[in-house]
Amino acid sequence: MRSLTPGLHGNHPRHVSGLTLIELLVTMSVLAVLLAVGIPSFASLMQRWRVDATIESLVADIRLARSTATRTSRAVVMCARAADGNCSAGNDWSTGWVVFSDLNGDSALDVGEPLIAERPNQSGMASMPDKTSQARLTFRANGTLESGKTSVGIRPKDSAKTVASVVINAMGRTRVQTIN
Repeated sequence: MRSLTPGLHGNHPRHVSGLTLIELLVTMSVLAVLLAVGIPSFASLMQRWRVDATIESLVADIRLARSTATRTSRAVVMCARAADGNCSAGNDWSTGWVVFSDLNGDSALDVGEPLIAERPNQSGMASMPDKTSQARLTFRANGTLESGKTSVGIRPKDSAKTVASVVINAMGRTRVQTIN
């Protein structure tokens, strides 16, 4: 923007830089409108990212448990984590989970049993209910699931319904089913 403003040496053109108050207010108004439109869609995007990250973690640890069982020829248990770090008696995986080699076959994490993996509570998840009564997967030495087919539902916070389900078949293989 160029203007003729009086300087020290008369009326010579000089370059004036900066914003006027009107320009600043218009810019702020446009920015406020863009944020008002964009924030709700960003929140749903963040929720989807949390769901995807939770599913990826769960599936990766199920695969880890199964492969460890076949590699070591020992039973491996993956169970929902209680507050004390042991297996929970409930059926909700959102509290986190532990994966360990079950050396004595009691499906409980005991002193001396190797801890393979541990995940903390899953942020952004309201619940992750297991189809069975207890959130526990036991893989036999051959990699098959002791309890047969099961599934884990994924329900994020701020959602009234389950949005996805991780299905584990009797062979220990996983697939993700999206629920509309």
